Amino acid sequence: MNRKACIRISLSVVFAGLLLVQGGQKASAAGIQEFKPPQPETAMASLEITDMRGRSVVVPRDIKRIIALGAGSLRLLTYFDAVNSVIAVEDAGHGREKSLHGVFHLATYRIARPDLRELPSIGSEENHEAIIAAMPDIVFSSTIDAGQLDQLQDKLGVPVFAIDADVEISDLERFHSQLRRVGQLVGEDARAEELISGIERLVQDLASRAALVTEPGRAYAGGMMFYGPADFLRTSGDYIPFDMTGTVNVMPTNPANNRQPYMTSLEELIAANPDAVFIDTANNELSRAGYRAKQELLDDQVTAFRNRAVYTTLVYKYYGTNWENQLINIYYVGKVLYPGLFADVVIEDKAAQIWRLFFGVDLDYDRVISRHKPGLGRADWW
Repeated sequence: MNRKACIRISLSVVFAGLLLVQGGQKASAAGIQEFKPPQPETAMASLEITDMRGRSVVVPRDIKRIIALGAGSLRLLTYFDAVNSVIAVEDAGHGREKSLHGVFHLATYRIARPDLRELPSIGSEENHEAIIAAMPDIVFSSTIDAGQLDQLQDKLGVPVFAIDADVEISDLERFHSQLRRVGQLVGEDARAEELISGIERLVQDLASRAALVTEPGRAYAGGMMFYGPADFLRTSGDYIPFDMTGTVNVMPTNPANNRQPYMTSLEELIAANPDAVFIDTANNELSRAGYRAKQELLDDQVTAFRNRAVYTTLVYKYYGTNWENQLINIYYVGKVLYPGLFADVVIEDKAAQIWRLFFGVDLDYDRVISRHKPGLGRADWW
């Protein structure tokens, strides 16, 4: 081919290109939409949802890799099949530290799902490099501060969804809202509704019994586990098993007004003079030792101690709230204080029913109690 022919061909190509550009401009001017290559359907691949701290979070619809950080996050996921998508846990979820071996199982979900202990560890929730290396699709966190959550999300480069580890069963609206949001996130709306329906049936049953209480008992809750152990003087003025059985709590709400357990004094307990005392089994030994150190005074001044009306309950808080245990404790308190109204309740069966509802697996009552000694019963202090 000679040089002139090449030039003619080149000019033709350029001219054709100009025609295409001009035609495109005319078509655009005429209101005809130009052809554009297909774009990824990002809107279909993601979901925007508000977390429990009011943050709007964009998350993938198909979540396959999860990490849960902080107290309560992993427990909440064990209520859903999505727990099978958890790819790594914190050291706190392994119980590796020798100091934690004896109390590791006080979080009941660890008895229900012992396999979680075999997962790789990312260390602590501050170990951002290990979290990033694990490549999660989403991180669940119980951090309270929204600003800190945003910073964590920016550092990790993945969505961070905040849960509320402090919400109580008594706040059904918020508790159910949390279950629904998590269910929506992990594609288990039906499971969330199953949990909600089951909880509502239990709460309605308890309410119907409490409505029949004619002589409310006066009781004290002690030995609460909250950011570490304590003896019988760590109490709560907002103890749900009392509130939901029509029982008078002899102690006021936390002076800090945050509804959490707090330390009271021996003088305040004596002045309150409860007829019954309920001790969290997590701190039974410390509480027993504290009682024995003041036994003569307490037996003389406090009706419950004088009458040996002291009972132990399942662990309320350990690395977050054992929400399932709290429901069991309500039935137990009712059975102790109002035996006639709870005569039909076999506490071992009720506990197994509630564990099954929350964890979706059957837990043997005696096996759980062997890890939560002494469990439900009269205190072994005498």
